[in-house]
Amino acid sequence: MEANNNISLVRYISLRYADPVCAIDLSDKYLLYGTMLGTSAIYSINQRKLITLSETQEEHVSGVKIDDNNNENKLYVCIGDYRIFKYESFNENSNEVPKSNPIDNYPSDAEHEQNCDKCFTMLKNDYLVRTFIDFPADTKTGSVVEDTKYSYKNIIDLSEKTGKIKMSNYSVPFDFDGKYYIFVDFLEQKKRKFTIYDALSESVFMDFEIEKKKIGHISLLKILKNNLIFWVRDYNICEIRDLDLDKFDQPIKTFNVRGSEILAFDVIYTDENDPESLKIIFVDIYCNVYLYSFKLDKQELLFNMENLSIDQVIKDQRFFSMGYPYYIKVSKQYMAISSDYGIVLLQHVPFEKII
Repeated sequence: MEANNNISLVRYISLRYADPVCAIDLSDKYLLYGTMLGTSAIYSINQRKLITLSETQEEHVSGVKIDDNNNENKLYVCIGDYRIFKYESFNENSNEVPKSNPIDNYPSDAEHEQNCDKCFTMLKNDYLVRTFIDFPADTKTGSVVEDTKYSYKNIIDLSEKTGKIKMSNYSVPFDFDGKYYIFVDFLEQKKRKFTIYDALSESVFMDFEIEKKKIGHISLLKILKNNLIFWVRDYNICEIRDLDLDKFDQPIKTFNVRGSEILAFDVIYTDENDPESLKIIFVDIYCNVYLYSFKLDKQELLFNMENLSIDQVIKDQRFFSMGYPYYIKVSKQYMAISSDYGIVLLQHVPFEKII
């Protein structure tokens, strides 16, 4: 491994052509990922070993999760909206694919087929979130707000909650933290409606309409600790805002205003007991990876992916030229970034030693 400004390349994992990553998770022991065609694989960092869990599936991998607390090494792979594969007692010293327990999300195949096309699925924290939106058949269809069914399933204990929310047929869900569910409605060309739904009380915590020119395009969003959110608007402007409606209008922090388009980000707290120890890691369209410190209100360039010790043939293909959704995931020791043709796995020094 060659160092590059506190970063070391561990491995470049190649993907099939035109089969991008659509789910990724990372711990200090494992990298777990899934692709659009249904491939899922686990990489043991200590053993430097890649094990394929599945080559293909009927649907894309909508989410993956590593649960390696208490040395139990459980893996979860969500297939579209209809099934979860739970791999228990994964042994990194074994070359065999671990046994899995499939968990269906629908009582029948007929119900799955009836709902699949209108289901927006995402795995957030321990929750598989399914929202059944009547998406418009074409761009000429107007915006319609109506009762929309949802389901939050805890993939660890399999408890599930269902209900209905007022959403439009042009809604884009962004995040769920076990309590708050955030989505944005595209009501018409110039208006947006921002909604935070409290799933515990089954009521709207916050909602407001805003002119597009005031907020721009929201591309990425995540709920943070201390009742804050982080979002990327107009493709590059990063803001942290307070979820108190009286304070929401003015961002607490703003950065990367003159930077390039941000493709993906992840957050980490270097001290779990200190919300101000928040660090945000993000990658832009020009392969730059930055680290932002909330406490110092400072961002710093960590490295450029084109300077890593990766085969020149891979670099010549470019990392982000196909326009896929891309992902970056960090743990205390490692960082993984998906690209057009593979996943870059890196080791980093503690972020608190950088900024």
